Amino acid sequence: MEQRKRSNAALGAYLRTALGWRKDAPAEERKAIEALAKDLIICGKLGAKAAALKTPKQNHHELAGSPEYKRFAKIISASIKARAPWDAIESESVKALEVLAEQLPVWAAFGAEIRGFGLKSLATIVGEAGDLSNYATVAKLWKRMGVGVVNGKRQGGLAKSASKDEWIEHGYNRQRRSRMWNVGKALIYAGGEYADLYRARKEVERQKAADEGLTVAPAGSIPKKRAAEFRSLGHIEKRAQRVMEKELLKRLWKAWRRASIQVNPEERMPASEILIAAE
Repeated sequence: MEQRKRSNAALGAYLRTALGWRKDAPAEERKAIEALAKDLIICGKLGAKAAALKTPKQNHHELAGSPEYKRFAKIISASIKARAPWDAIESESVKALEVLAEQLPVWAAFGAEIRGFGLKSLATIVGEAGDLSNYATVAKLWKRMGVGVVNGKRQGGLAKSASKDEWIEHGYNRQRRSRMWNVGKALIYAGGEYADLYRARKEVERQKAADEGLTVAPAGSIPKKRAAEFRSLGHIEKRAQRVMEKELLKRLWKAWRRASIQVNPEERMPASEILIAAE
């Protein structure tokens, strides 16, 4: 996953530069170039998938035959092919983790019934947090996964001027938070109980903004000179997702503790062994 992100970022940066992106260009021009670069990469991915089939199919993306794609087709194709070994390694690792996650008592007792919460999501949380029964309170688990509050500040929300000691106290890990974010996004896209919780929380956040006299709007449409009068829609959505993720972790933590009580200690697989067994 991390290798793919880095590869996409590098390819995207190259394409944007080659297409004429400049920091001092008008906002609309920059956005158009960014969108085109993104679409070119998507076109390349679809082309690679179509070509990899036993019976190769035509790439039906709207840019497939365009001059823009033909200009960059070779480098896009080379970049996508170069990441194939890493994708294969990731796929094998995920399958191994899913097999191990399914053996955890909490899967059958809690995770299996949740729409959008798959074995990969459970393995991600356990791989990052370890044995959940080791957390005396759910707040400690929240902090581990980057969704906690420390001294009245959300983790990751410290000012740039914050001291090194403050950052250490917050214990914020950007990669771990990102993985938890992906777990939350999967729940939202699935449209189940947690997606309902997310949508309900969005309305709460909208009302909080209104009570503060703020107007909720997409970040791109907020006038810079009047920014203090607004709260961005993205900010609302992030807050809502964070609350939803905390609720998932709380329920998972409780279910883990219940399931652990019912299992013979000698039959348990320590969560720390999950990643070791998958190597």
